[in-house]
Amino acid sequence: MNLKSFGYGLLIGAAIGAASTLFSTPSSGKELRENMKETKDEWKIAFNDIKVNLNDLKASIKDLTMDGKETVTQLITDIKSTVQQWQSSINSNKYHIQNEIKEIQKTIEELEQNLNKDGGRT
Repeated sequence: MNLKSFGYGLLIGAAIGAASTLFSTPSSGKELRENMKETKDEWKIAFNDIKVNLNDLKASIKDLTMDGKETVTQLITDIKSTVQQWQSSINSNKYHIQNEIKEIQKTIEELEQNLNKDGGRT
């Protein structure tokens, strides 16, 4: 969602809510005009506060986005490093396991040859 659109929506919603509250209260036209004149400065202050808060929110979201990008980038770098370390550690183990498998196969072949030489004597 676009932050600018959200801000406009918030301001318009607040204005409509305030206007509907103001116009739905039981008062005469004269009282209503006097009330609007009296609260005009308060409305300006409220709208300025909303504007400042929206600007602060926008800055916070921007900072949070930048922090998130940095965190994700660092996380990806750490994961790549960990995977590379794991791969290099298993390579040496892989070599040893392959050698042990070859020795086991050689021993099995020797046992088979010995069994065949004995001709099945028990």
